[in-house]
Amino acid sequence: MAPCKPRTFTAGQDPLTKFDGAISVRNLPRPTDRFFLFHGIMRPSRGIYAKLIATGQKPPTHFHPSQWEFFRVLRGNLTIEFNGELAVPPYTHHVIYGTPGTEMNEVEFIVSASDPAAEEEGATMMDQPFFENWYGYQEDVFQRGEKLDFVQVLSMFEAGGTYLSPPWPVDRWAAGFYPEWTTDWEAACELMQQSRFQRRFADPQAQQRAQERFRGQLGEEASAKGEKSE
Repeated sequence: MAPCKPRTFTAGQDPLTKFDGAISVRNLPRPTDRFFLFHGIMRPSRGIYAKLIATGQKPPTHFHPSQWEFFRVLRGNLTIEFNGELAVPPYTHHVIYGTPGTEMNEVEFIVSASDPAAEEEGATMMDQPFFENWYGYQEDVFQRGEKLDFVQVLSMFEAGGTYLSPPWPVDRWAAGFYPEWTTDWEAACELMQQSRFQRRFADPQAQQRAQERFRGQLGEEASAKGEKSE
């Protein structure tokens, strides 16, 4: 099975904005007991979220085997479906999304997770590369016509220490993270090196090649536009 070919290069973008502004995430200085700290804004009236709400759909329920996840709503209404505490423990199935049908069309929140090193040495983790790749893949699928590959979704979740409900072992056989979307590609390679299933994708030079490829594509597009305008 061939991995997907990213249609955008967003590595290094902060804040990271996806789905025509439906979601925006930026990094915040993290406390010592947290692995990351993100400031997020969801706009349920835009992009993919508006389409999901119109059809009564929602993001997939999932869980993390090695991390606690924490949410703090700063503004608006955030729906969280879970079978445990708001500080979501490992293996608790949950999903979050902007609450439909509310007056405020924007929700502002803080999301963070514990450092899995304190929980389990060598565990895969939900981190910045996971969010960058998951949002990047969704955007290519729902806005650029990329065919949805369920095995690819499972693989990306597994690389980020996240599993759909229920878990599926097949997720270990496809690609993990992509250099086109991952800001800290060096760290992502180190993480994938720990898995014998994803070790083959841990190429330190892949991001440089991807960046050069996208620069070439942009140059070709600019030349084509110039020729048409003449």
